[in-house]
Amino acid sequence: MLPQNYIDYLGKPYQAGDTVSLDLTGTGREAEYILSGILNDTKESDGYFIYVNKELARVLSEDTFQVTAYTRLNTKAISSSAILDFAEGVIQGTDIVKEQINLTEYFAVMSGAINSGIPIPVPILAVLTAILAATIVYGVFYTKIVKNVQMFGQLRTIGMTKKQMKKMAGKEGRLYALAGIPLGLLTGVLVGVVGCPDGFRIKTAVLYAVLIAAAAFATVNLAIFGPVRVAMHTSPVEGTRYLVYAGDKMKNVPKRRLHRRFTPFNLAKMNIQRNRKKAVLTLFMLGMSGAFLLVTSTAAGSIDPEKQANFKYYPYGNILIQIKNTVGSSFDKESEPYGSSKLQLEGNPLEAQALIQELETINGIEKITRCDCINMTVTFPGGSGSITSITDFFPTLDREQIEEKQAVLSDGMADYDDMVTRNGILAEEGTAKVGDTLKIEGRAPDGSSFEMESVVVGTYDRADLMQDSPSVPGSPYFIMTYDTAKKLTGITEQTGILAVKASDGCFQEVLDAVRGLAEQNGEIEVNAVEQTIANIQYRYQASIKAMYMISAILFIFGSISLMNMFLVDFQNRKCEFGLFEAVGTTKKQLNRMLDREIGIYLGGSLVISLLCGSIFSVIVCKRLDIINHCITLKLPWMFLLALAAVLAVIYLLFSVYARSELKKTSILSAIRDD
Repeated sequence: MLPQNYIDYLGKPYQAGDTVSLDLTGTGREAEYILSGILNDTKESDGYFIYVNKELARVLSEDTFQVTAYTRLNTKAISSSAILDFAEGVIQGTDIVKEQINLTEYFAVMSGAINSGIPIPVPILAVLTAILAATIVYGVFYTKIVKNVQMFGQLRTIGMTKKQMKKMAGKEGRLYALAGIPLGLLTGVLVGVVGCPDGFRIKTAVLYAVLIAAAAFATVNLAIFGPVRVAMHTSPVEGTRYLVYAGDKMKNVPKRRLHRRFTPFNLAKMNIQRNRKKAVLTLFMLGMSGAFLLVTSTAAGSIDPEKQANFKYYPYGNILIQIKNTVGSSFDKESEPYGSSKLQLEGNPLEAQALIQELETINGIEKITRCDCINMTVTFPGGSGSITSITDFFPTLDREQIEEKQAVLSDGMADYDDMVTRNGILAEEGTAKVGDTLKIEGRAPDGSSFEMESVVVGTYDRADLMQDSPSVPGSPYFIMTYDTAKKLTGITEQTGILAVKASDGCFQEVLDAVRGLAEQNGEIEVNAVEQTIANIQYRYQASIKAMYMISAILFIFGSISLMNMFLVDFQNRKCEFGLFEAVGTTKKQLNRMLDREIGIYLGGSLVISLLCGSIFSVIVCKRLDIINHCITLKLPWMFLLALAAVLAVIYLLFSVYARSELKKTSILSAIRDD
């Protein structure tokens, strides 16, 4: 079977059932095969998979091919050592030996050894959402109970005690809670099932439903407690002097006489000032919702995979030419596990002047940098007593380069002569500590594999290394001296990678030309920054989606809070509007007053959102960039426009609602209803 993208690459209209001539062994000998199926993979690629059945694989490999079984073990163990011990028990009585057991990348991801994107702390998101919800609940009960302070005063006149008053208000709040909390939990469960059906677990949902219900019930009681205290400590006489929408007793006439023009703007301003607590609460709620919205959208939109790829892996150029580790066919019985070391020893293709001259003739190449590195395997102790091995190209540095690394070491000394004498290496600080003894494997000069112990003489943070003294390959786990590598392998021409920097706008042309040279050479391969960017982009997708989800939640809560405040406040002030009409105010003037009032709220919240959002966005993005070097600050224009649009829609909807309600409300009915 062939993928469609490989058929497109071949440029022939093959169909299922056709005869295809291919060199499946890489030995230069083609044979004819029947194309039994075509895979629906149309994405361009630097490499293609060809699928054969097991019988043909045995014939092609002369029965030497290796079978790998991926197994999920039925165990609750989570540490690598416990899992390996369990697996060793499973293979007892089989021909499998424990050296053949390896943990997959899946385990590395699940255990946190490999991080993906930016971690979104779910508990913090839950707490933030709970605070926003609690603020809305508090606002509802505060407005409701303050409106009924006069009624509480009358009830106390006929003998109701403070305890009974508290019990009555608490019972009313709990009735709302008993109706609202189950509805919220049901909605949350439905969203969870629809949003992540594979990850939904009934046991987990029930556990968190109980915790959330308890927290929500406590929130309702806390929200009621403050306003109820106001009502409890208001005497019947004071209750008659209580301003319903100001939340306070009428004050004595001030000593200083105030002179204000009776304009819609001044009326709106005075109404806001009458209950500063409510005004501050509303402005804070909507303003901070908008600010958090801008922070999350700015962080999500500013993630720059290209910047991270260049910083971590391509510091000297966006194209890397590397010696192949397996030369020729993998079916060749003479192939060695460290084929690149053999090439470096017998005649390094990257040191060939002919190759360098061909590269220099390619238009668009700014710079070519030689980087010394040798393919080796380093074995070191992992977590929970396990053993971990990394096989890769590790940098080999000369005396001057090693001395430069001293500035970025977090521990130990980078003394070149001492490192050569003791077979010392520098290690990434999360991998080993100074004084640890590690095992290094590689190719000896005679073609055999050597195995030796090496001492860690210094540790470094990989981000600090790439920031102050970058190396290729980028973000290495280990660094060795040139003379140590020469002593172990006999290689003097240690160039393992050529870093090619393409001019702006010439990347694809340069990449195509370099790949053409690599195909002709046969001993080198090409890695480009574009694939690394795509991989990083893929790792960040979940983080970006989570950030936008947070933005949507904040958007919804902010809008609900504002609309709730305006609607409740409008209903509570119908008597006031009737009195205004009684003294000659027209409905047009009332509409203008309400327009000015909502304009102050919306304008103030927008200012808070922009000011706090900008400050927090800079702080958050700077912190993320320090950790991951993945941020290029960009303004979230779409979200800024969306925020402004939502505020404009709220303004228009409330204006239409207010005009409609004022038309239906007469003076006498407003006063009588109150």
